[in-house]
Amino acid sequence: MWCQRLQRRVCSLHEWLLIMREKISKLEDKKFDVELLVSRVNDKTKEIKYDNVPSDIYLTVSNYAEEAGVEESDLEYYIDKVREKVNELESAIYNLVEPFEDKVRDLGCEIDDLEFELEEG
Repeated sequence: MWCQRLQRRVCSLHEWLLIMREKISKLEDKKFDVELLVSRVNDKTKEIKYDNVPSDIYLTVSNYAEEAGVEESDLEYYIDKVREKVNELESAIYNLVEPFEDKVRDLGCEIDDLEFELEEG
């Protein structure tokens, strides 16, 4: 009688271990996929660094100012504002990766919790 109960408990424990390992494996796969996406997002956001549109615009406008006889110092304030906003835009674009990095951390914590539960179980 007690042998059968012990057998059932061992089977239940074995099933639980298999389920936990499967959950961990799936989470590790998901974490790996999201880590790859972090890399892809970083690659994509770096494209802003090579976007010359704002600088092309203010260089062209500077040339027009020169043609019109507008003092460079009169335009300098506005060009500085454009550069400042471009820098803010770059920072905002680089920050697009943060939710992906948060997801990687969350998955890592979830994996750690399950592994701890396995060790304690």
